[in-house]
Amino acid sequence: MATFTIILGTTGRKTVNRTLASVAPQLEPGDELFLLRDDSGDAGDTPRNETMHRAAGTHLLFMDDDDEYTKDALATIRRFADENPGRIGIFRMKHPTGPMHWRDPELRHANVSTQLFCVPNIPGKLAEWKHVGRRHGDFRFIAFTSAYLGSEPIFVDAVTVLARPVHNPLKLGWMKARYRARLGTRVRRLRGA
Repeated sequence: MATFTIILGTTGRKTVNRTLASVAPQLEPGDELFLLRDDSGDAGDTPRNETMHRAAGTHLLFMDDDDEYTKDALATIRRFADENPGRIGIFRMKHPTGPMHWRDPELRHANVSTQLFCVPNIPGKLAEWKHVGRRHGDFRFIAFTSAYLGSEPIFVDAVTVLARPVHNPLKLGWMKARYRARLGTRVRRLRGA
C-alpha cells in the first residue's frame, strides 16, 4: 500500500490549524507529515526542496497552509497511487465559488497547483521547486519530474482539496454573488449572439 509524505510549509497563518485538522484523521501507518515554518517568501519552494530528500513515504504530497483536504482525499489519492505505480497524479480542487484547476487534462502553466500533486518518491527523478520568471515552482517541478519519470501525469477527475475555504459568511456571500453576476453576464452575451 502507498504511504505518503505530506510537506506543508507555513508562513504562520491561523488557517494552518484547519489544514492540519483536515490531514491528521486521514493519515495511515507509514504516512508522515512535515510541517515547516517558511519565511523564504518563495511560495513554499524552499521548504519543499529542503524536505523531499528526507521523505520516507512512497509518494509525496504537498499542501498549502490555507487549504484543506476533503473528507476522503487521502484514501482517494492512495487508491490512485496503488493502481498507478510510478505515475504522477494531478487531482482537482474546489474553490468556494465553484470548481477550479484543472480545466483541461493537459500539463500547462495555468492548469496545475501544488496541492493537487501525488508524486512517486523516486530519488534522482524529482525536480527542484524554483520560480523562473513568471512561472511558479509548481509547474516547473511537475513538468521536469514528469520528464524525469518518462511519462505524462494522469489527470484525475476527483476533488481532493478545498482551496482557501472561506469561513466568513459575509465574504463567501459576496464571492458567490460576484460569481453569479459574471455567469449571468456570460449567459446574456451568449443569448444575444
